[in-house]
Amino acid sequence: MRQYIKRLFSDSAAFAVATMGNKLAAALLAPIFFRHLTGAGQLGEWGLTNTLTLILTYLCILGTDAAMAFYFYDAKDQQERRIYFTNAVIFSAGMCLLFSILAYVWGAPLAEIIFKGKEGYHLLLPVAFLATVGAIVIQHVLGYARYSRRVWLFNIFSMAYVIGSNLISIYFVVFENAGVMGIFYGQLIGQLGVALILVWIFRREFVPKLSRKHLSHLIAYGAPLLPTLLSFWVMTSTGRQILYYMVSQTHADIYEAVMRIASLIVLVTAPFQLAWRPFSMSIKDREDAPQIYGLVGRALIVAGTLAIMLLTFVIEPIYQLYIGRKDLATGYLYVWFLSFGTLLNVLHTVFGVGLLIKKKTKLISRGFLIAAVVYLIGCFILIPVFHIWGAVSMTVIAYLIVIIWVYMHNQKNYPVDFRFGSVLTYIAIYLFLMVGITWVQMTEAEHAWLYYGIALALQIVSVFATKLFTLKSLNQIGSFLPKLGGKR
Repeated sequence: MRQYIKRLFSDSAAFAVATMGNKLAAALLAPIFFRHLTGAGQLGEWGLTNTLTLILTYLCILGTDAAMAFYFYDAKDQQERRIYFTNAVIFSAGMCLLFSILAYVWGAPLAEIIFKGKEGYHLLLPVAFLATVGAIVIQHVLGYARYSRRVWLFNIFSMAYVIGSNLISIYFVVFENAGVMGIFYGQLIGQLGVALILVWIFRREFVPKLSRKHLSHLIAYGAPLLPTLLSFWVMTSTGRQILYYMVSQTHADIYEAVMRIASLIVLVTAPFQLAWRPFSMSIKDREDAPQIYGLVGRALIVAGTLAIMLLTFVIEPIYQLYIGRKDLATGYLYVWFLSFGTLLNVLHTVFGVGLLIKKKTKLISRGFLIAAVVYLIGCFILIPVFHIWGAVSMTVIAYLIVIIWVYMHNQKNYPVDFRFGSVLTYIAIYLFLMVGITWVQMTEAEHAWLYYGIALALQIVSVFATKLFTLKSLNQIGSFLPKLGGKR
């Protein structure tokens, strides 16, 4: 058993190389785009097009990538595995190609509606959708490589298509002055190029057989995942669209910049997400597993919130250096909202760990669906009045709904003492103090650092005042660590 668990962790770490490398590369290259997409609304239009390609990806893949993770091992032999793989790629890429053709035929009127009549965008959707065909092929083929445990091929080509596409896009944006179109020209060349190379490398894995039976298996397994993906899309994408259409292009630009810099917290949370699922499953049969889960959940909320608070103290100069544009200067005020939302999204896998153990993931999906509906309604009400404040506030509210939902249903299926009352009290204190920090920064109050020090001290005191942790429980954390290295 130990050797399988060790392999699981080592594989997770190996595959994380590409994930972290891609996110880091995107973070380092983003300031170049910020400094050259200076036209009114261009950042917003970049983000808007990305949201359209994301929903297109979900609709075309239809969960068949997740289904392949099951049927790769469930297939009776290598030939059947290849049939599943071939049908998944052809179906997904074919659907996306069909949408690309429709976008080409209707490109001009679509661009007129979507991009508020701006000129030069009649080919944007066809180019972006055709680039997505390449991305879908890459996603399927690299998934197949991952299941085959071809670690370095997965890492090399994952990074090649992301970094390569970005570098080509930079050429078009910086040297050809192609604006938003330049970004997607780069993606078109980079993603289709890598897709063709991967198809050639894996050519023996494709078989000349289209099977309705195998395709129906893939869709039947994967399609139920679509509501969760759509819910996540609503919560991460629709805010910027509502800002673009109902408020102004400038606000959409600022929000896009904030989204980009707030996403940097993923560089910190991604390693935990990769490690948590195998770790939590590997200890589920231990008698003290619920105690460990409780400690991890509470420790993560404390460590994450304090880290975001400390970052907020110095976010303005970091933001200004990263963005490099005076017209987007106020965006630093909103970064902590979206960062906290990302933290809550990570926490739902901890507070809902019992639902994962009991294989009741549909309850998690239902929670995201409810949160997405609340988010969408809230955005339509708040954004026209409060603009970006409405969007970022609804992000926090929506993810809090997810956390509360998964906790309630987790306790019915696999009780864990998270001291959830203390967690909610701690979060309420945290939100109150963070709003105060934001007010100090907005008003440019004198002696801001004095308030920062008081806020940090109060937040640390609240850890013990709410009984989220006691000195005894802190000692327990140290005592659990050596046990985790023992027999499981």
